[in-house]
Amino acid sequence: MRQTTTTRRARHLGALTVTVSLVALAACSGGGHRSAAAGATSVGSSAGGPPASGPSGSGPSGSGPSTPGSPAPGLAAQCPVGAVSKAAKPVQITLWHSMVQANLATLTMLTNQFNTTHPEIHVNLVNQTSYADTLTKYKAVLGGGQRPDLVQIQEVDQQLVIDSRSILPAQACVEAEHTDLSGFVPRVLSYYTVRGVQYSVPFATSNPVFYYNKLAFQKAGLDPNQPPTTLDELRADAQKLVASGTVKFGLALKNDPWHLEEWSAMAGALYANNGNGRTGRATAVAFGGPTGQQLYTWIAGMAHDKLAESTPATGFDNLLAIGNNVAAMTIDTSAALGTIFQVLGTGQYKNVELGVAPLPGPVAGGPTIPAGSSLFVVNGTSPAREEAAYQFAEWLSEAPQQAVWAAGTGYLPVRTSAAGQPVLAQAWAARPQLRIAYDQVTAGPDTPAADGPVIGDMEGVRAVVTDAETRLFQGADPTSTLQNLVTQADGVIKDYESRIG
Repeated sequence: MRQTTTTRRARHLGALTVTVSLVALAACSGGGHRSAAAGATSVGSSAGGPPASGPSGSGPSGSGPSTPGSPAPGLAAQCPVGAVSKAAKPVQITLWHSMVQANLATLTMLTNQFNTTHPEIHVNLVNQTSYADTLTKYKAVLGGGQRPDLVQIQEVDQQLVIDSRSILPAQACVEAEHTDLSGFVPRVLSYYTVRGVQYSVPFATSNPVFYYNKLAFQKAGLDPNQPPTTLDELRADAQKLVASGTVKFGLALKNDPWHLEEWSAMAGALYANNGNGRTGRATAVAFGGPTGQQLYTWIAGMAHDKLAESTPATGFDNLLAIGNNVAAMTIDTSAALGTIFQVLGTGQYKNVELGVAPLPGPVAGGPTIPAGSSLFVVNGTSPAREEAAYQFAEWLSEAPQQAVWAAGTGYLPVRTSAAGQPVLAQAWAARPQLRIAYDQVTAGPDTPAADGPVIGDMEGVRAVVTDAETRLFQGADPTSTLQNLVTQADGVIKDYESRIG
């Protein structure tokens, strides 16, 4: 615990500032860090039923691995190399995505560029607005309907989609077309590699960052250029902010299940067994130990002492709390930065000078999990459409496009080689806030704990985690809440695993 704010050590990334109109953010949704969608079971199935299988048959459009999630021999043979060159031109493909506001504008610009420079392929964008809506609609069409050729799925749902047997593993075309992966951020690539197989192409990677009102810090006697780096420091700052009468609550905390995921990773603790589901399928959670107890005790203490208020997991009520001088600190996705920059200069909240800094955690500077989404190639369409979909996804992941994407949105580039691209270097120089998430991910170790959990019904687990955090803000005991949560989460995993065979 710090003695005074002036004795804090220098923060390696510093505190960065942007004044923002927070009301406009309330209209934003989708493309955020993460969203919980309760009630998800398995892709292509009804509740209690088995997962849908992809099309049977042989060759490139086959159903993939015979055992869900397990490596399969001869992956390169599944990629329909040369199919585009033999097909009628242009090959029409559809991407289902979840981008809005600045993110949508940048994706549209890049897609138009691809269509112009690749006349043999034409990409059609279909906006499903949110990750939850995209997943729901994708599950529906697997039961019958027009499938997309490429689908953007948030990171925690990857095992669910793998288990659907409805996708062509990206590794098949990586091997067949000799895609160079050397420029990828290692931890991002590791996140989307499950038990030795890369199933999707990394695309929109984000990270949680810390937002705070620098003017409120000044008014409370805190140093606005030295935000907290640990949970203990965050609590101390919240106490001073509330005691000074500057705000009602120090922290506006979204009721979001990723707190347990990210803070476990920062402490080096596994979220699930079997190496976070990466050395074998996850069959139980692992967050019931000392780290989980520490985190739930901290959240319960912040709630009990009126230092934090809980806000909805979706939307930007947490940022509006800062704008309305209800709270001075919050945590949210780096992917909102592009939209924040869109509304600069409106001057609607003159009492806010919003600082952006790395995420505080149980350990200062601990590794955060690469979040966001990736692109899955859907099988069973046609060989030409499958190859075209992979080519577009791979093109979006290349350094020049990732530089444009990161500069225009707030997502971090999935390739280290993008950092040297002029468009991104200039954007980072002008707005250093955009680089915070990238530095968080590239600085962290590549370990199972830091790579994050891979669980089949992660949405179901997240639903019970969300309920547990709700109970903490209602005054529940953190120890019994955590124990009950472990039992519930294990039940969700057991139920799912029993149904996929």
